[in-house]
Amino acid sequence: MRAVDDSSPKYAAVLRVLETWKQLPESDVVRMLGNCYLVTDDFREMEDQGLITMAFVGDEYVITATLLGRLGLEQYHTEVQNNDI
Repeated sequence: MRAVDDSSPKYAAVLRVLETWKQLPESDVVRMLGNCYLVTDDFREMEDQGLITMAFVGDEYVITATLLGRLGLEQYHTEVQNNDI
């Protein structure tokens, strides 16, 4: 059996925080999601997938959800609800 790393719940948690706050510094997102292990590479992967944008401001990245990220969060919620039925 092969182990599969499903990052969907972690990415959904990031997008949920950004849904509320619109944009946040990377350190604030990590602090708010203390139960998720997040590193800069996780955010870079999300940016590569088009879910967020990262802009270097001051001494850290400011993270903002994209339209694709917001749509992906809706789809994730729909899939989770359908699996619960």
